[in-house]
Amino acid sequence: MPRIFNSIRQQLLAQNRFTRYLVYAIGEIVLVVIGILIALQLNLLKEERNQRKAEIQTLEQLRDEFTSNLVQLDEKISMRKIMMRAGLQLLAYHDDPTMIVPDSVETFIARTTVSPTFDPVTNDLITSGRLYLISNLALRRKLSTWTSELVQVTEEEVAWIGLNRNVYAPFLRANYPMRNIHAAKWSGLDVVQTIMLDKKSAVNLDLARSKRTPDLATFFAQPETEDLLSTVVSASLFANRQSEALRKSIVEILELIDAELKEN
Repeated sequence: MPRIFNSIRQQLLAQNRFTRYLVYAIGEIVLVVIGILIALQLNLLKEERNQRKAEIQTLEQLRDEFTSNLVQLDEKISMRKIMMRAGLQLLAYHDDPTMIVPDSVETFIARTTVSPTFDPVTNDLITSGRLYLISNLALRRKLSTWTSELVQVTEEEVAWIGLNRNVYAPFLRANYPMRNIHAAKWSGLDVVQTIMLDKKSAVNLDLARSKRTPDLATFFAQPETEDLLSTVVSASLFANRQSEALRKSIVEILELIDAELKEN
């Protein structure tokens, strides 16, 4: 093709047809420019297709991750609800000792001693600077605030872990046979089973109870018992309020992801 153009130019120059040569040269330049623009457009379309493909793959990955996160978060919310119910029942025993059912006390106490922690699958979109892959601005905003919302839940979990480890557990050790509480935990207790990674395999340990008989009247009569049980209930409730707000964000993120994937 360049040889043909060159031949035509040579003929026009040889015939002193400068005007025609000029028109022809301009036309040739226009053709070259059009060819370049077409090539750029094709490259742009190819790049857009590749970027869209990468976005869809990212959306599918995010959907799997946030679906898993939602399941795990619901489990932790459920665990805290069990903790709250157990704490409230033990407070009822404190308020009215005639209601005490001795065989249930250790189960209720065991339920209040767990420390649910939400450990989500986190994508590196934000830290890696790849958030630009998400074209939906609403989804991009939700993903960008996800980390800060997660921190609020984590802070409440860490606060309870500290209280449980440094205050509540030492109080129980000093005032109740811990062997009995551990025996209740490993006898198939619901909250312990939820914590296990492999939830299909039941972990039951026949841990015999202590020969020490707990003095339930004295245990529930102590002011510290009332204070700490109310702390269990309060900490669980507040952590669940934060978790439910985070759950709402996860559901919104999943709805936006599903809408994007359905559109494509």
